[in-house]
Amino acid sequence: MSESKGVRREELRAARRALEALPPGEINELVGRPLLLYEIRRYPRSKEGAKAARSDLPFLFKAFETGQAPPARGVVTSLVDAPRAATIHEYLDWTVTAEEASTDEELDFGGFRVIVLLPRFKPGWPPPGAYEDEAPKRCKVLGAPRNPLPLLMPNGKPICAATIRVGVGFLEVPFFATQETRRNRGFGRALLEAIEEVARALALPYLLLCSTDDPVTRNTWRALGFCLSSEQDLRALGVQPGDLLHMDNTVQMHKVVPPARAWRSLVAAEAGAAVLAENGAAAHGAGIAPALPPD
Repeated sequence: MSESKGVRREELRAARRALEALPPGEINELVGRPLLLYEIRRYPRSKEGAKAARSDLPFLFKAFETGQAPPARGVVTSLVDAPRAATIHEYLDWTVTAEEASTDEELDFGGFRVIVLLPRFKPGWPPPGAYEDEAPKRCKVLGAPRNPLPLLMPNGKPICAATIRVGVGFLEVPFFATQETRRNRGFGRALLEAIEEVARALALPYLLLCSTDDPVTRNTWRALGFCLSSEQDLRALGVQPGDLLHMDNTVQMHKVVPPARAWRSLVAAEAGAAVLAENGAAAHGAGIAPALPPD
């Protein structure tokens, strides 16, 4: 690898540390989505890590592997001097486990994290004491501005999942999928909002997406604010060759990260006591709950 490419790789690795510093496994609320949560996951760099990801997120792998020939049994493909072309199955395994390049000539999958959308458990009849103690947040830059009350709990398996990685001035999203039975119900948009929140927390102004090159998929992403990225667009965004994970039959798209929607907390006290909410409104009741932001 040339000296300039080596310097760029070090720049990318330095940029990726911002995402790697966010605590994995932290469940976060999503503004305007009271029944949904999101979580950033990190899977071990091993065959066991890939197996765990496949067990947790079968729909993510199925979305891209269906109809594609799997790797030959017993034949190992390395990232350099491979005996054959790598398959999409291996690309996915290397991405979800953030496989670091061991030489300058290998493709580098380091720095990736998996972000998932989860249904939220909200008890219809909270047990006594459930609203007495706040659950402290480990990550102050994601989720609601206040500690959750009661404790955030998922209610089932992930609905959507995507892989994300920090670049120099952008957040890369090469793989994105929703459970087949949950499509066309707004969950993909909700996960995109979570990804945008991560980008804002890391001060990244752009999302760069790798989309399947077919009209239906491209139009879906256009409806969510993305546009096709020409070579000139990518240069203007500061993207250099080798920065992005790119696959056959795909196109690059990009989107400006929108400003955050405002949280509005409503704080109520014991019955009969007037309490001011953050927006100055008075309320009566019991309990504490986040309110939906204005549309």
